Amino acid sequence: MTAMQVDAGRGWGWIVEGWRLFARAPGVWIVILLIYFGINFVLSLIPLIGGLAYLLLSPVLTAGVLYGADAQARGETLEIGHLFRGFQDQQRMRPLVILGLISLAGYALMTLIAVGFIGGGLATGIVLDNAGQDITPEMIEGLFGAGFMVLILVELMLWAVILMAMFYAIPLVMLSRQDAWPAVQDSIAACWMNMLPLLVFGLIGLVLAVIAAIPFGLGFLILWPVMSCAVYASYREVFAEPAPTRVTLRK
Repeated sequence: MTAMQVDAGRGWGWIVEGWRLFARAPGVWIVILLIYFGINFVLSLIPLIGGLAYLLLSPVLTAGVLYGADAQARGETLEIGHLFRGFQDQQRMRPLVILGLISLAGYALMTLIAVGFIGGGLATGIVLDNAGQDITPEMIEGLFGAGFMVLILVELMLWAVILMAMFYAIPLVMLSRQDAWPAVQDSIAACWMNMLPLLVFGLIGLVLAVIAAIPFGLGFLILWPVMSCAVYASYREVFAEPAPTRVTLRK
């Protein structure tokens, strides 16, 4: 699908539109949130396999959340069952799980790079020590410090690519019925094209997250569904999807 570039100010506009959708059924959204995180908590109790299952199934559950936002935008009543729509639609579940595999591969690559850096650093230190060269501890610290900064930069770049790949890929697969890999490519292109509004979106979301954390984290019961609905609003605008009938997201 072809993405369009939008103004930077739309980063805030998406959040406003997300709030409008949330305000139509706040109780149901909060229950969906509790179930979502309840599933994640149960998976986290399973050593190793639980974490892998979470990465594979997270796109499926997220797709259900976005399907619920889309249903609301079409004028339908939000239901708790919308959360599991990705599991019910067998044609969509396979590409959504593939998205989970792509995400898993990305994080595995990040881990391998980190392990390789640590192993390479230790090996370099041993070689330099055995070489008997006049190398001071300060020089070694400087060498490892520079290498660590490069590692952090590489890891942040990879994390950003994974985030860009998944941001629009999930709604593209679930709502536009694309296959996984084309959706990933379109998502990265759309995020790159709309870096400024997404930066505004992320910075405002970060500020709201700090505020939400103040009352014992209870604010996330509102912020999480609002931001999820905002992602849906962003997807609708960036990919110029036809406006849902009966409900208009933008005034």
